[in-house]
Amino acid sequence: MDEEERIEQERIEQEELARLETVPEPVRTNAKMFLKNKPKALPAAPEKGVWYVYRPKDCICSNGTPYYSTLKIGTENKLLVMFCGGGAAFNAHCAPRPNKYLPVEGEETYYVADTFVMGYFTGHNGVANKDIAANPFKDWSVVVISYGSGDFHCGDNDFEYDDLELGKGVCHHRGYKSYRAMVEKAKEYVPTPDKILVTGYSAGGFGTALLTDDIMTLFEKCRDVICMPDSGILKSEGFKTALATQWIAPKAVREQVITDNPTLDCLLYLHRKYGNRVKIALGCSYRDALLAQCQAFFGGAGMIFDEKYGDVFQNILRETVSVLRKEIPNVALYIFDKPHPEIPDKNLTEHCFIAADFMFDYRQDGVSMVDWAYDAVEGKPRQVGLHLLGL
Repeated sequence: MDEEERIEQERIEQEELARLETVPEPVRTNAKMFLKNKPKALPAAPEKGVWYVYRPKDCICSNGTPYYSTLKIGTENKLLVMFCGGGAAFNAHCAPRPNKYLPVEGEETYYVADTFVMGYFTGHNGVANKDIAANPFKDWSVVVISYGSGDFHCGDNDFEYDDLELGKGVCHHRGYKSYRAMVEKAKEYVPTPDKILVTGYSAGGFGTALLTDDIMTLFEKCRDVICMPDSGILKSEGFKTALATQWIAPKAVREQVITDNPTLDCLLYLHRKYGNRVKIALGCSYRDALLAQCQAFFGGAGMIFDEKYGDVFQNILRETVSVLRKEIPNVALYIFDKPHPEIPDKNLTEHCFIAADFMFDYRQDGVSMVDWAYDAVEGKPRQVGLHLLGL
């Protein structure tokens, strides 16, 4: 880091501390506790096995604040790309309604607006956890793509909205630039990895599917790539509109999506384009609570948790898995039935696992999540939990 960069980093950090004083309690106190353990800035010669924060130049979040995320250089010549989740601004109604520090009952919000504080810490658990001895990925290099753009990490647009209730504003859908800056920085330290695992959860699961092709063009010499979206399945015709007119994703990204099921489209595209160079794996709980909530929103019912939309989502997942098994016979699948701990009475299940430490202990049909993931990476795909979908 040169002197100019150091001064800029200090300026940003001072602005961050000032902003923290405007955050309501108890969030402010909790955030200050977190910040005591934030990673150091990425040096020119990073120590292996240590998390560092990187603030790519001119990269911003949806609300215009500086974007940042983290990376770790491992001892194995293998790279894990972790796309984080946090909702999405699916349309002009969602754009002016990001999440708030303290939720207001009855007020719908749709996405994480920036990487403030949590950008230092998200994406470090599950397969990226370097401190669990039993984790077969612990010595890999990891680049985390934290999320604060509302665009599945693939937007390249400043979207101007004029909301009847909230007025005019701009949502900076600049996820693509931030993602590329993080991965290109990781490439400086891991230029020719033997393996690349592209994974991510929730909105990051969609980012995984949408951007694996882009990553493969960046690492053309790598012949062993795994695309593993976690909890990133939804159906809506609105995705094509968002990709083309609101987020304005790069043409090569958005043209992968040809139906109302963007993840399925992208996985089939990868398989047809690259064949055995890319392995496909998909994991999701069979009645995912938050994905069912999104399907309720797409169905006009609002952001509600409802057993009916659990049924809708289960059918979408069944259809998706059926097509994948037909078109990609060696696809790895992990369908599980872990109940959602905060929604016990709607017959809905857990959301996401790849960046959660319960993946080391939880088993579906006797198979742990981490064993399933590692077997998929090693070319030994398993299809777990299909009976939950009647398959």
